[in-house]
Amino acid sequence: MLSQRTLNALGGIGKASKSGAKVRKLHKIMCSNRDLWTQAYANIYANKGALTRGVNGNTLDGFGEDRVTHLIYLIQTGVYKPSPCRRVEIPKDPRNPKGKTRPLGVPNGDDKLIQEVMRMLLEEIYEPVFSDWSFGFRPNRSCHTALNEIRDSWKGTKWVCDVRKPLKVATHST
Repeated sequence: MLSQRTLNALGGIGKASKSGAKVRKLHKIMCSNRDLWTQAYANIYANKGALTRGVNGNTLDGFGEDRVTHLIYLIQTGVYKPSPCRRVEIPKDPRNPKGKTRPLGVPNGDDKLIQEVMRMLLEEIYEPVFSDWSFGFRPNRSCHTALNEIRDSWKGTKWVCDVRKPLKVATHST
């Protein structure tokens, strides 16, 4: 549960973004609102695979105030360096484990936590200005809400595009 102070800070971010103003002091908000970190932990811990180990064996197990204090210190001093992700291949179709696979990067626990805090802050910046027609990876939106929107408002079409395997030609290395 976020404190009123943190809710006010997040609300201020959303208002500034919606009005077109530059969002300032994001780093300060990130480092001074510890309940933001607790909420980030709760968000991650609820997910399946939350305790999956990263490349260095670090998980979210053992989360506590000391760990948050240390991470905030590393971020404030500019010495925090994210670890490489552990790369695993998972089946594209869970019903056919011997079929085609796709790569999955598994970050360590500290990186997951920092990424979730940043996701929460960035969502406050961008959610107010996203198009109402954008449904991907947004809160309270999904493929189903997109399909419902199409069902309720679609008037027909004059042409159709079919894109096959667009990621096959994309470069996946960084």
